[in-house]
Amino acid sequence: MERSGLRKTLKYLLPHGVVEIAQNVRQLRAFGKKLHPNDWWRSDWLMHQLQASGLALFPPGQLPPLKCLVDVGANAGQWCSMLLNCVTPEKLILIEPETKAFAELQKKFRDRPGVELHNVAAGNKCAAVKFFVTRDSTGASVLHPCDEMRELIGRNWTVESEIEVRMTTLDRLLADVPEISVLKIDVQGFEKAVIAGAAGTLARTRFLLIELNYMRQYLGGSWFGEIHEILTGDYPFFLANASQPLWMLRNCLKSAILQLHFGPPSEPRLHLKQ
Repeated sequence: MERSGLRKTLKYLLPHGVVEIAQNVRQLRAFGKKLHPNDWWRSDWLMHQLQASGLALFPPGQLPPLKCLVDVGANAGQWCSMLLNCVTPEKLILIEPETKAFAELQKKFRDRPGVELHNVAAGNKCAAVKFFVTRDSTGASVLHPCDEMRELIGRNWTVESEIEVRMTTLDRLLADVPEISVLKIDVQGFEKAVIAGAAGTLARTRFLLIELNYMRQYLGGSWFGEIHEILTGDYPFFLANASQPLWMLRNCLKSAILQLHFGPPSEPRLHLKQ
């Protein structure tokens, strides 16, 4: 009680910025990121990276040692760049089918130790498939965007080109990976097909971080309810946590994007963030 009382007293006596830095340093330490005092000024930025990457969805102290992290739908490396500011996995596997985005990945990561790059699409079969490249490359997908989404989002969701890419399954691509600490999936509506080709991979995955939508944004695409039912019914996962909606269109919650953290049954269950 005395220590708790002292902490509360200091909270009111010290400048807000100092208190915030102390809180950030403590939270980062709980996620395995130990900062030298010279780097404490970066703590606010690092907390933002932790939250934006989805790592903050893990309960403090529960983030596993990252032996192998797999990023499916890596685009130009936005997510894994944030993650690497916070943690250092032994191995990082980046999967991205779009040509220009993959070229950016190569520039950023090809000389980094422990990084493996694959210029393929993940799916439920091994084949050459059509890939729709949108004006904003983060919307590119094996599936064509719904007309409604182009109306809501605007020109950035317009398909500017169609290319042919090679598709393979995660089970085939990751057959030699004995354990996956975190599997991140961001494939723009193609989640069901990716999961269908990853039964063995999911059996070796400790945690799954997946970005989903409340509505179908692509023709034939998946949505939150469908994928949640598959992962919790057909696979030994449960929904451990979820982010606040990353964005909403016209204040319409059904079109919000969520980052969802799925864990195996042996992990402690959490309530969803409201």
